[in-house]
Amino acid sequence: MQNLIPGDMLEVGQKLRWELDTGMTADEQSVINDAVLAGTQYFVDEALEGSYWTVKWDSQHQNVAIYGSDGTIVGTIKPVGASLEADFRQDSQRLFIRIEKEVAVVVRKN
Repeated sequence: MQNLIPGDMLEVGQKLRWELDTGMTADEQSVINDAVLAGTQYFVDEALEGSYWTVKWDSQHQNVAIYGSDGTIVGTIKPVGASLEADFRQDSQRLFIRIEKEVAVVVRKN
């Protein structure tokens, strides 16, 4: 369960319960934000066939920045709605499909 990337709100609830049961400090928002970040990293790793780039939240915790192997930002995943968390809550599958497509574009351009 520790490595599960929640793909929908049901899985967010399951992961949250697991984290709380194991003594971790978590809430629904943190589980969703971790899922968005981990999902983006997964798509980056898949597109590059390895862990060469890193993803991190930007300083405002609004966008996910994609960092190339030299540490410069090569792309950014931005929300369609108010936040990536809100996008996940509205339609998590659509969000992950969009992230996968945007990552593919970033990889092709770099």
